[in-house]
Amino acid sequence: MAFATIDEYAALYPMDEVDDDVLSAMLDEASDAIEGELEPRGIDYDDPSEKFAGKLRRVCCIIVHRSVSAVTAPGFMLGATQASQTAGPYTLNASYPSGFGTIRVLPSDREKLGIGQGTYLFAEPFDGRGA
Repeated sequence: MAFATIDEYAALYPMDEVDDDVLSAMLDEASDAIEGELEPRGIDYDDPSEKFAGKLRRVCCIIVHRSVSAVTAPGFMLGATQASQTAGPYTLNASYPSGFGTIRVLPSDREKLGIGQGTYLFAEPFDGRGA
């Protein structure tokens, strides 16, 4: 089950024109990616509080919008990390980051969910002399 509906997505991003079936599949995929971040941390998302449900909904929509924008936004070089143009005889090149347009949870998404903090561990090396 997706954390956001098509109507909730459309309310946040009314300018995006995406087929409802495609959008539904993308919302499901984004929700699966979010679940993949929550499960290892032992965070229960089956019956979230109203506040956490809102965060899940917004982040789900953000992830999908990022993916949709990568392929539908006006401007050929939107999101390019490197670009070049030449007037004659007509050259236009752009380089995009790895995974550009794919659905994935970024560190900024984790921060919005409140799970962006890392875990710090400390281990004292064993020197063999006993305690």
